[in-house]
Amino acid sequence: MKKAILFLVMISLGVLFAELQIDIPFDQNIVGEDFSVVGPYTYESEWMTITNIGTTTETYTLTWTYESLPTNWTVSVCNPEFCLSPNWPVPLTLAPGEFEELHISINVTSTGGFDINITLAEGDLTEPISLDFRFDTADNVNAGEELIQAFKLRQNYPNPFNPSTTISFSLTAKDAQNAKLEIYNVKGQKIKTFSNLQIAQSPNQQIVWNGLDDAGKATSSGIYFYQLRIGEQSFTRKMVLLK
Repeated sequence: MKKAILFLVMISLGVLFAELQIDIPFDQNIVGEDFSVVGPYTYESEWMTITNIGTTTETYTLTWTYESLPTNWTVSVCNPEFCLSPNWPVPLTLAPGEFEELHISINVTSTGGFDINITLAEGDLTEPISLDFRFDTADNVNAGEELIQAFKLRQNYPNPFNPSTTISFSLTAKDAQNAKLEIYNVKGQKIKTFSNLQIAQSPNQQIVWNGLDDAGKATSSGIYFYQLRIGEQSFTRKMVLLK
C-alpha cells in the first residue's frame, strides 16, 4: 500500500501509493515576492520529504521537468548534497525508514511564472506519482485569492520554530477591527485565539505566538495551522513546531 500526504493550506490529503510517504510543507501554487517592488531575488522552498514507510528496500526513478521558464530565470531541484539535472531520471533507493529531502530554488529576474513537475516511478509503485507545482511572482498573479492571501497573511518566521514564531499580516485599520487570528492543531481543534483588539494593537502588524494554548499550557511538537478571519473572509497557512 502506498501513502502520500500533501499538506495544502488547511487540507491534509492522504492518497495511497504503496509504502511511500511524501510530505510537501508548502502550497504547490507558490506566490513569490513582487518583482516590481523588490527586483531580482532568489526563492527557496521548504524541504519536501520522501520516506519509505514499508519493510523492504525499494529503488524509485525520480525525474523533474519545467515548462515556460521566463528568459534569464534559473530553477534547481536539489537534495542536501547536490542538484538534480532536469529531464534526467535519477535512481532513488530507500531502505525501510529512509528518506530523501528535496527543495526548489528559483532565481527570479523579471515578472513572470512557470510550471514544475516532479515524478516518481517504478519501485513498488503501481503507477507513477506526478507532483505539479506552479510559481508566480506576486505581480504576475491576477487579482484573486492567491494574491490577497499573500498580502494579508504572510508565512510565519521562523518556520519550523521553537519556542516562538512571528505571524505577520497586512490589514487596513477597518479590517483589523473585524479580524481575529486562530491557531488549530492537525485535528482541527482550536487551541489559541488572538482577538481583534490584539490584532489592531499589534506593533508592526505582527503577532508572536509562544507555543502556548489559551489555557497557558505548552503545546507539543507538530503541525499547526493559523487562520486569519476578516468578516466572512479567511486566509490560512501552515507552521511546524519542533522541540
